[in-house]
Amino acid sequence: MKIYIKHIIMAIVATFVAGCQGLQMPQSPLLGTFERKTGHIVYVGMDSNIYTMNQAGQDVVMVTDQTQLGLELPDNTTYFYPAWSPDGEKLAFVGYRRGDDRSVEVSLYTARYDGGGLSKIFSQPDKQPFYVYWLPDSSNISLLSGTTGDDRFVMDIVSIDGSASQEISRGIPFYWAWAPDGYTLITHKSSRPGAKLGSTSLSLVKVGDTVIDTSLNIRPSLFQSPVFSPDGKYFIVGIQNSEGGGKLMLVEESGGRKQILNDIEGQAAFDWSRDGDRVAYISGSPTVYGMVGELALIDLNDIDNPIVSETNANGVIAFFWNNSGDKLAYFSIGESGIADSVTQEFVLDLSVLDVKSGEIISLTSLRPTDAFMTQIAPHFDQYQRSSTIWSPNDRYLVINSITEDNQPGIFVIDATGSLQPRLANYGVMPFWSRK
Repeated sequence: MKIYIKHIIMAIVATFVAGCQGLQMPQSPLLGTFERKTGHIVYVGMDSNIYTMNQAGQDVVMVTDQTQLGLELPDNTTYFYPAWSPDGEKLAFVGYRRGDDRSVEVSLYTARYDGGGLSKIFSQPDKQPFYVYWLPDSSNISLLSGTTGDDRFVMDIVSIDGSASQEISRGIPFYWAWAPDGYTLITHKSSRPGAKLGSTSLSLVKVGDTVIDTSLNIRPSLFQSPVFSPDGKYFIVGIQNSEGGGKLMLVEESGGRKQILNDIEGQAAFDWSRDGDRVAYISGSPTVYGMVGELALIDLNDIDNPIVSETNANGVIAFFWNNSGDKLAYFSIGESGIADSVTQEFVLDLSVLDVKSGEIISLTSLRPTDAFMTQIAPHFDQYQRSSTIWSPNDRYLVINSITEDNQPGIFVIDATGSLQPRLANYGVMPFWSRK
């Protein structure tokens, strides 16, 4: 016991010294063991199963243990696209089962975070789900699917027990945001295959026994996902002005009052802080990596007098609000651009912005995984609606980075910048539970 206490004290002192000196201290293996645990991390393992763990990389659970489905042997099912329920108790994810005839059945599964209750709840031959977004009540799930014989995507709602499903709409591209009531959403889509951003439409949709889809008669600018305020009274979209440029516009949930927040150049992506005080956005030009732009803030404490402020965060490719609404974690293009002349791999910098003081803490540089660069970064504004990389207590971040031995590593980052990144496990698409 004395030995353990000694190590704990040394770890605490090291953390304190690092904070004072602005240096990152190496992590003791004991630190992750004894630090207070916060929520759970879900990820796709190297064997294409879904796992959960704590931030120390311990208490690892294979959620997709197929013996729960009455199978004595694996049935060639691989899993991807995990998403946490808002209450942090359940998971939804997509499974791909290859048949003997080389056909692939794509289904939606749910399970508890501890691995219990694995169940297939949605499977239709003509639909292939690829994005999962829980409704606020944690009792229903919305999902986006590719379709057979139709060039458009389709959005469905499925009950958590699989007893009911409802098709809401079709379109390509297709983005949406739920209001806190779980009955209202804003869709941004086009019904014409091949349509590009800027030639799409916005609708206010009410779901129930029937679907009521009301066009907002707003001409969208170059943006992807709309966003609701945490209280559900307003939502924000991008609109085109008469000169062909763009503006961010705040709209009442009823679709009535409209207020211009700021002009935007090129494409925009935005998100509302969870405390409702601010909106963060980037605007810039699309690239092969997704959109890259400067990060800006809009203070909405006085909704009638929004205050726009710039930050020193440039070259931003994705960002995520913390749970308290006072900090933003963002990924930006690294100064080195590529890792080296041989591999030609892309490098990102991870930083945290304190939105009140303007202070920026540089946390680490990383080589992003293919899953991050092809799935998350280009659509990070939609993933903001359904997932987070922040721990529930806002102390840590979970990221995906290529390790020195070229494996997809899952790293836990201390958001204060006082400790070096901790390799917790291997896999892709890690997300933290909200609770």
